[in-house]
Amino acid sequence: MKTAAQQSQLQQFVEELCGASIRAATSAAGFRFRGREAVIDERSAGIRAPHLYPQLDSDTFSSFRGAADGITQRIKHSDSALHRSLMPSTETGKLLFELLEQLRVESLVDRDKYPGCAANLDYRYKAWCAQFCNSGLTESHVGLLVYTIAQVAWSRLSGQPVNEATEGLIEPQRMMLAPHIGGYLAGMRRAREDQHAYAQNALGIVAVIDELTEALSKADKTPQDDGDDTLTSGSMTLFPETDDQGLLPGLRSHAHSASFERLQAQLSDYKVYSNARDRVIEATKLVLPHQRESLREQLDETIRGQRVNIPRLARQLRALLSASEHNHWADAQEEGYLDSAQINRIVTAPSYRAVFKQEHAKPHSDCVVSFLIDNSGSMKEHIQPIAAFIEVLCRALALADIKSEVLGFTTRSWQGGASFKAWRRAGGTPNPGRLAELEHIIYKDADTDIRRARSALAAMLKPSIFKESVNGEALLWATERLMARPEKRRILIVLSDGCPMETATVQNNPDDFLDAHLAMVAALLEKHPNIALFGLGFGLDLSRYYRHSLALDLPHPLENSVFNEFLRLLATQR
Repeated sequence: MKTAAQQSQLQQFVEELCGASIRAATSAAGFRFRGREAVIDERSAGIRAPHLYPQLDSDTFSSFRGAADGITQRIKHSDSALHRSLMPSTETGKLLFELLEQLRVESLVDRDKYPGCAANLDYRYKAWCAQFCNSGLTESHVGLLVYTIAQVAWSRLSGQPVNEATEGLIEPQRMMLAPHIGGYLAGMRRAREDQHAYAQNALGIVAVIDELTEALSKADKTPQDDGDDTLTSGSMTLFPETDDQGLLPGLRSHAHSASFERLQAQLSDYKVYSNARDRVIEATKLVLPHQRESLREQLDETIRGQRVNIPRLARQLRALLSASEHNHWADAQEEGYLDSAQINRIVTAPSYRAVFKQEHAKPHSDCVVSFLIDNSGSMKEHIQPIAAFIEVLCRALALADIKSEVLGFTTRSWQGGASFKAWRRAGGTPNPGRLAELEHIIYKDADTDIRRARSALAAMLKPSIFKESVNGEALLWATERLMARPEKRRILIVLSDGCPMETATVQNNPDDFLDAHLAMVAALLEKHPNIALFGLGFGLDLSRYYRHSLALDLPHPLENSVFNEFLRLLATQR
């Protein structure tokens, strides 16, 4: 059985193959998958059709090939802005409209010229329809209506018969719907190459289904549901996750779909065998004086060759993270707000135009940024460029008058240390919880000037610091520090290369004990109204934990392009 880390790595590998195929077939050079989400130039591609997101634990590679071909067709033949502008308001309507648009672009494949692509698309769609039926979603009124539309529309557009195995299931629905949607189906087939005309017919079908759904809910004397329960089963959901920016593809993970209260209850089940030897320590206390000078020279040498315009980066960070604050009014202007003190001029000197005033605002920093660095052994190979990356950012933030904090997390010993030995002496009871002795490191606190933190930041390079990692508790520690700050805007950025790993804890607790805790903590923080959480991955995509994440490959020397990627990530939670 694959571990969560192995599953994540395999998922990334498959997504990289599919992404390369999509880039080769389209002009979208910036296309890639970010945690199962299709993005172009780091922005959502807006592709939400549920059959385009197969899952490794239930689908074959042929399904992934078909989904990749489907996304290719969507990029090549669909105007995403037009599609968004016509999107209906109901959840079931959104699902159907998205599905019908995807079927349109897939029907445009030349089956004689590209038989392989057509076969991949057919395979994936049929596999998804089979999963739809097997999941039990067709047992609800709305689920059966959606499945019927999916079958009938696909058959009409592709010229192929509906699924023989479920023909009897959908026949009553099809007979009932035929007088209401027959004209729209015919219109869709005729208008396949005209997205706007096709969409008008698709919206006609959506209106019929929405009306039927409302009537059925009234007949059952239950409130009309929003689709979240009706079209979600234990094994499948048809509604991809959304964020503040609009529709985003990717099926719900357990962590993100759970309620805030449920997550809190689950977190309370997390156990710690002993925290007697846990400690929070300043980085300079981990390094001898002569070592500090040597490590500082190493870091200075790395930073010296960077090709980064720090003043420009500071301006960009100020514009992104600072709020506007009223400064003063400039009077005697020829446009702006009418100045009441100049009203008499309008009467006595009609040609005089400087009777307006303008408000002048200046950027005001009320923000703190905390960098939380994974100091596990596997991060050692990445730490040199990461340390330079962090120091450059701290310098730029200081120029922008924005506070920054740099923290690290590791363990005091390998494989549990004294805590683990005490547990064994006590009889080694099952499922003891976290057995490691935590080491939380302060490289720079938010009130320390960057110039005074030079030695402490260089301590990141000391090899013996790097041991094992308990990520979930580190996030809670960093959050607690942030919440004690007076700034209104608080940003937490985690820098890591993957899953938590502490040998003694992993070997003596249920599978994924630490991994599940990290996922729950991250999900809880993402629901927190006063924290913006981001993940920066090195060697591994962290999007399975952090909804707003970026996989970074830091070049040497560092370049402006890397920081531009980072700024685009921060902009997703403006």
